Formats: sequence, C-alpha cells, structure tokens
Amino acid sequence: MRGIRTGLIALSALVAVGVGAAVSTGAVSAQAPSPAGAADRAQQASTRMTVTLSEYSIMTEVPSAPAGDITFDVVNTGDEVHEMIVFKSDADIKSLPKSASNPDEVDEDKVGEYIGGFEDVQSATSASGTLVLAPGQYILLCNLTKHYQSGMVASFQVN
Repeated sequence: MRGIRTGLIALSALVAVGVGAAVSTGAVSAQAPSPAGAADRAQQASTRMTVTLSEYSIMTEVPSAPAGDITFDVVNTGDEVHEMIVFKSDADIKSLPKSASNPDEVDEDKVGEYIGGFEDVQSATSASGTLVLAPGQYILLCNLTKHYQSGMVASFQVN
C-alpha cells in the first residue's frame, strides 16, 4: 500500500506543480482546479495550521477550517518517526478497520477517501504542504505499526 500511496503522492505533486500550486516537503494537491479556474479559487478560503505529532497523539491547532486550500505545518515533537495521513471519512476514529495483513495497522483502503499525507516525519523535524479540502469530516492518522492503537488519530471538520 505504501508504494501505491507514494506513487499517488508523486503524481499529485506533479499535477500541483503543473497548475502552479505551492508544494513543499511531502505535500500533495488533493484536487485539480475546476475549469472556472480563477473565479473558483478566489472564492475558496486559504488556511494555515499547525498539527503536532508526538507519542502517541495528533493535535490540531484548530478543530475545523473553511473549505479550500489548507496548508498543514506538521511538526514531530516526539522521539519516534511519525506520519499524518488525511482521509475524507465519516468513520468513527475509535473503531477504524484493521488491516488483514497487519492487525497493528489500519486498513487504509477501508477508511475512506485518501486525500494526501506526510510520511516519515522524523523526530524534531517538520513537513509542510497544502491540500485542497472540500466540506466534510476528515481523519488524520498515523498508521505506523501500533501508533493508531496507541492513540495517533484525530478528526478534523472542514466547513
């Protein structure tokens, strides 16, 4: 699954660069701009927020944000490597489906719509990038072995 996810991230980043979106470490553009272009982009909000990863929690600076471009500054204050994967999903974050191949991880194919992610965020480092999020409920997840079970999951609302 990581190979597919890495390929999707690389493809999304190439698309984002091609349309002039700002992309930095580990970032992807979650959707291409609509044909209306500039008019739609002008109506979308632009939000920047910090998400802190540590043993074993994901803490968002704010519980919600307006739809549009959301730049995530993902900071790992823990001692271990972490990741933050973003899914659009109404699933209960306390009972996400386990992977059949590794019961200590979540089955990412069954969580919801994969939007993007920041993988391998080393201790005492950060990653930043912009995702375009539509209104709805999102799950922020660290799916490294045993991290979800230890509490590394959060919900995030986009209005």
